[in-house]
Amino acid sequence: MQSARRFLCHSGGVRLTPRQRADRHLSCSEREEISRDIASRESAWQLIRRLGRSPSTLSREIARNGGRDRYRAASADAAGYARAPAQAGHPRPTTGSARPGGGQAGSVLVARSDRRVAATAVSW
Repeated sequence: MQSARRFLCHSGGVRLTPRQRADRHLSCSEREEISRDIASRESAWQLIRRLGRSPSTLSREIARNGGRDRYRAASADAAGYARAPAQAGHPRPTTGSARPGGGQAGSVLVARSDRRVAATAVSW
């Protein structure tokens, strides 16, 4: 125990892997383009066509970060990075696998979405 602690103190600790965004998330350059187009009063449909994103993605992005009057790419990017879960891509294990015996007949699997929770009894 003491040698591991000493090693970590001398090496500077454990290096965490840098967080990376998924392709489905807006990049910093896309947010900059949104900001420039809002400033130049370009229509939303032209921006949607150029970025190749869905209208709901862009409207949510703009509304979430101050609207057309106060949208700033740098603050929107920082807020988006802060909103993202720290361990994205590592879902919580199902209830059945956390029990001794791992998912016996009659265990309950819980599927979660943003606002709804659905429980389903499973029997094999």
